[in-house]
Amino acid sequence: MRPTSSRQLSTLITNSLIIITTVIITLVCLEIGARWLPPPYQNATNPGIVCSEQLGWRGRSNYEATLVTDGYQHPVRFNERGMHDREHPQLKPEGTYRILMLGDSFVQAAQVAETETARQILEDLLNSRPAGRRYEVINAGIPSWGAGQELIYYRQEGRSYQPDLVLLVIYIGNDIKDNLPGRALTIAGRNCYAPYLAVCDHQLDPTPLPYAPGLPPVEGECSASYKFVANMLGKLYRSSHLYARLEPLLAAGQPDVNALDYYHLYLPQEDDELFGYAWQLILGIVKQLDREVRQDGAEFAVVLVSPREVLQFTQMSEAEREVIYQTVPDLRQARDIDRPNRKLIEALAEDNIRVLDLFPLFASYMNETGQSLYYSGDNHWNVTGNRVAAEMIYAWLPKDHAGIIGSSK
Repeated sequence: MRPTSSRQLSTLITNSLIIITTVIITLVCLEIGARWLPPPYQNATNPGIVCSEQLGWRGRSNYEATLVTDGYQHPVRFNERGMHDREHPQLKPEGTYRILMLGDSFVQAAQVAETETARQILEDLLNSRPAGRRYEVINAGIPSWGAGQELIYYRQEGRSYQPDLVLLVIYIGNDIKDNLPGRALTIAGRNCYAPYLAVCDHQLDPTPLPYAPGLPPVEGECSASYKFVANMLGKLYRSSHLYARLEPLLAAGQPDVNALDYYHLYLPQEDDELFGYAWQLILGIVKQLDREVRQDGAEFAVVLVSPREVLQFTQMSEAEREVIYQTVPDLRQARDIDRPNRKLIEALAEDNIRVLDLFPLFASYMNETGQSLYYSGDNHWNVTGNRVAAEMIYAWLPKDHAGIIGSSK
C-alpha cells in the first residue's frame, strides 16, 4: 500500500474544509430562514409568565391585569420580581422575622386579589400579635414550578431576602412529577423548558441541567461528558430558531411528562418507572433544599396541599365513587387516600423535616361547614380556601417552630 502523498493529503484537507464550510453556511441560512417564519406553536399562553434561562419561566415584572376566576373578578399586580406580592427590599429591616413561601400557583394565588392570598393573610395574622415584632411573608410562587426550580430560585434570589423560615408548599397534584426532565410551558410561540436535576448513582446531583429536546435526559449514570453535551445542546436550543423548528421531530419518541396523571400516586404500587424516579427526585430535592436553608441559618418546613378531586372523593358515597371507577378502573385500588402525603411525611421525617399536611384539616373543615375551599372549574383555592390555609398554617407555626417566637436573625 503506497503512503499518502502530500498532494493527496492536501486535497483531502481541502475537500473536508469545503464540506464543513458548506454545512455551516447551510445551517446559517436555515437558521436565518427559521427566524422569518411564524413561531412553531400558536397556542395561547399566560401573559403573566415569561421565559427565564435560569428558571425555565417566571412571572412578568410589574404585570397588571383584571382576572376572572370562575366568575370572581379581581385585580392582580405582580411586583418588580414578577411575584404576586408587594415589593420587599432584599435587606431585611431590623427586628423583622421573614418567612419565604416557595411553591407553584397555589402560593402565587393569582385566582384572588393580593390582599386575599394565603401569604398576605398569614402575614396579617402574625402581625396582629400584641408583641412589637414585625413579620413579613414573601410570596415566591410561580405556576407550574417544581421543587427543582424552587431550589434554584432559592439559591439565586430567595436567600438574598434573609428569611428566618422557608416554607415549601408542595401540591400533590403535580409537584411530584414536576421535577422530571422535559417539562415545558409554551411562551411566545415556543417551548420554554424547566432546568432539571438528576439522580446519579442513587444520589441527587445538585447541579441543574438545561433540557435539550431530542437528547435523552441525564439520569442514573451521569457521566461528565454526557452532562457536557446536555449543557451545550440545552444552551443551543434556547438561542436557535432552527432547533425549535426541529423539536417536534426530535422529541417524538420521548414521553410527555406534562401529561402524566397524578392518580398513580394513590395506587398500592407505582409500576410506572417514571413515577418511581419522580419520587427519588422530589425527596432528594426537598432534602437538598433543607440542607441549604439550614446552612444559611434559617428554619425549613413543608406544607402539603391535596387536589380538590381527592378531597371531594372523601365526601362521596360508594355509588358516586362507582361512577368514577367506571372511567378509571385502576382507582378501585386507591383505598389509601392519603398515601402520597404519608409517604412524603415519613420520608422527610428521616431528616427531621417537619410537615404540615392540610389534607385532613381541609377535609374536616369541608365536612363540618359544607363550604368548598376550591374553585369548581379552576381547581385552585378560592377566597375562603386561601383564608383557611393561612389560618391553619398560622395555628401550626407557634407549636412546631420555636424560632418564630424567638429572636430573628
